[in-house]
Amino acid sequence: MSKECDYCGFRDPMPFTCKFCGNPYCYNHRLPESHNCSGLALFKERIHDSGGLYNYKPDQMVKKHKKPVFKPLGNAISTIRSSYSLTILIIAIISFFLSMVIPGYFFYLALYPLDIVSRPWTLVTSIFLHAGTMHLLFNMMILFFFGPELERRIGGKRFLAVFFLSGIIAAIGYSLWSIFIVGSSVPAIGASGAILGIFACLAVIAPHIQVSLFFGPPVRITYVLILLVLIDLIFGLLFGLTDPIARSAHLSGVVAGVVMGKQIKKMGQYIDY
Repeated sequence: MSKECDYCGFRDPMPFTCKFCGNPYCYNHRLPESHNCSGLALFKERIHDSGGLYNYKPDQMVKKHKKPVFKPLGNAISTIRSSYSLTILIIAIISFFLSMVIPGYFFYLALYPLDIVSRPWTLVTSIFLHAGTMHLLFNMMILFFFGPELERRIGGKRFLAVFFLSGIIAAIGYSLWSIFIVGSSVPAIGASGAILGIFACLAVIAPHIQVSLFFGPPVRITYVLILLVLIDLIFGLLFGLTDPIARSAHLSGVVAGVVMGKQIKKMGQYIDY
């Protein structure tokens, strides 16, 4: 079946489909380098983020009889380079235990809405604090299952941008809601806003992904996102000011994730598969 070349417009009876960007090309522009493939650049970025190598060197060979050497620092650095999602998860767990043994740790890193100007670092540090084991477990479970998936699709640097910007916007949204609507300065902690931003961004970029809820039949990730938003809205209206959960932070994180997801998709800065 003939198709128009996405680069020159020539209708080729036997078109080639680029494995990096998925677009059809004629014989002359079939190679990624011949049509300025945006997917190839993103693929290289992913390989770089994962610590992969393009150039083979003979002196990098490891003899079969040579025993492997355990290098804790080297292994840790390799893990950090290969998965930002896993690194964030590890930092959050370490921070949780530190908050239980270091006096003043929680107070110094938690977000207090009225002190947001004098303590701007808490916009980020509060993301790595959690109120209890279940709070930590729930957030890290979502990050573990959906963080690497988004990271593979958009690359490590964009993943970090989505995570931290969603978390910061969630913190600002909560602070504005607390000060101007609720009239309180209850501290906020947790990565929920950032993680819901990750989830929302993934739902925009890959809406066809199927998610199983509570061992039920799989449904599209977009439906799950809508359900989570409805839960926050309904419970926020039902419990109002007595609700202990920062619904405004959740919703702010979702909005941030959706906006960034749309921008990434518009610019074609992702890999679809």
